[in-house]
Amino acid sequence: MLETAQSDRANQRLAVVISALIGGAALLLSLKSPFWLIGLPLAPLAYWWWRRKTLRRLQVMAEPFPAELETALDRYVDYYRALDDAGRERFRNLVKVFLDETPITGIRTDVDDTTRALVAASAIIPVFGFDDWEYSGLGEVLIYPSAFGDDYSTSGEHDDVDRRTLGMIGVGHLSGVMILSKPDLWAGFKNPDDKRNVGIHEFAHLVDKADGSVDGLPPGASLATIGPWIQWIGEELKNKPEGRHHIDQYAYTNEAEYFAVLSEYFFEAPEVLQSKAPKIYDMMQQMYRQNTRSFLAGVTRRRKRVRRNAKCPCGSGKKYKHCCRRKRMSRP
Repeated sequence: MLETAQSDRANQRLAVVISALIGGAALLLSLKSPFWLIGLPLAPLAYWWWRRKTLRRLQVMAEPFPAELETALDRYVDYYRALDDAGRERFRNLVKVFLDETPITGIRTDVDDTTRALVAASAIIPVFGFDDWEYSGLGEVLIYPSAFGDDYSTSGEHDDVDRRTLGMIGVGHLSGVMILSKPDLWAGFKNPDDKRNVGIHEFAHLVDKADGSVDGLPPGASLATIGPWIQWIGEELKNKPEGRHHIDQYAYTNEAEYFAVLSEYFFEAPEVLQSKAPKIYDMMQQMYRQNTRSFLAGVTRRRKRVRRNAKCPCGSGKKYKHCCRRKRMSRP
């Protein structure tokens, strides 16, 4: 996703090699028939084709970072505020590239700068520990005005949580599309103490899916981690331990949801995860290549926990206990 000077040079070398091979092949074939000389123009075309994405990204990163996005990140994203200057610069560049390449479309709702910033942050936080990462297959993010049902309908009240969902990766005719509930996307960053973040949850599914299978095991995990992780999840799902209040029961749906839910804990409440389940934390740290407990320890959280009778931060006008809190107490 991010083009560094090193990756730019590597891309340029590869483009030169490919175009040289095409040009050389055209010249060799022209010894048998001048007809093959028409292949020579393919060499510079191949060079351009191979370089176009990298050059586009470099151009995007050179542009000034929009003040509106900076304000949103600084206000709502604790992860961003915990970064040093170099880390923030890299994060901003990733945001610019992600927003340039991934359409974010509102369905019966507006997509403002804060929403765009929070979607981008959700995508970047899980992969910030990787040098190069591509969310291949993600074509668009759809923002819905509320939670939605299996038929993608948003009609009905929030208390119908057993049939509604806050986010999903599209399947079938919606393959390549991510759907997020706007109020729940916002609430995930506004309420840093609830250990829930639907944006991070859904992008964790994409990280998991990068090897072609959504099985709770992301690609790139070391051999020392794969075995213990598979064994751990197998035991957890088999026994489904009761009374483990620090882990949302939705995690025990299947292997994929276990990984996605634990990802929310890893990035929102790493101190809880490390304290209550140090083995899980260590394995998540290896898979994400980040030590979030240490990294986030010094960040000052500017937002207080939302009280039951306070107005819901999603903007519905209802009390928190009658709106988003109800959804979170009974997760779809």
